[in-house]
Amino acid sequence: MYIVLKLRKCVFSFLFYLYSSFHLKNKGDVRLSEFSINNPVIAAVRDVKYMNYAVQTPIDTIFLMTGDILTLEENVKIARNNDKKIFIHVDLVKGLAKDKEGIKYLSRQVKPDGIVTTKTHLLLAAKKEGILTVQHLFLLDTQAYEIGIKNILDVKPDAVEIMPGLMPRVIKDLKQQIPCPIICAGLIKEEHEVKEALKAGATATAIGDQSLWDLNISK
Repeated sequence: MYIVLKLRKCVFSFLFYLYSSFHLKNKGDVRLSEFSINNPVIAAVRDVKYMNYAVQTPIDTIFLMTGDILTLEENVKIARNNDKKIFIHVDLVKGLAKDKEGIKYLSRQVKPDGIVTTKTHLLLAAKKEGILTVQHLFLLDTQAYEIGIKNILDVKPDAVEIMPGLMPRVIKDLKQQIPCPIICAGLIKEEHEVKEALKAGATATAIGDQSLWDLNISK
């Protein structure tokens, strides 16, 4: 009897695993094994009127940092139709609930590749939904840096976005202490600044200046 019960338990666990895998796959087919990017320049779109321009540039990833709950699906569709990955900065979207229900809505209805947020509970909710997570951090001083590292190690996001972006030494130090890719953002205005961030160890730079979206920079 013990062996029969053990076998039943094993079969049930296996079937539940298959169901869970299938369920996640069909909630948008967007979950990747890890954050990946080909072009190290990410278009940080702060006004939806620039979406159509962004998808015509060489960038392969968009961080949507504006919009509202009524326009999200349309903008995700624009990105998808042009083979671009799109991440929603959920802290900046108007009308979207900043809770697990809001993340469920994003994952199951809007279906972006992932989210960007400063909020730990939203990152954890997104991970449960099977979409990629980018933890946004403001590294304003040593205390913020140390707390940020602790949060990263606890949450285990797929990538980390740090501001300001012009901190080569901090990028080098941070890369030694965390296991995930680093994205730099903020105050980057020149091509040589992008290259400096990448040389220091960043995987990519998120840039709002449209004139830099056409850069052809190899990692």
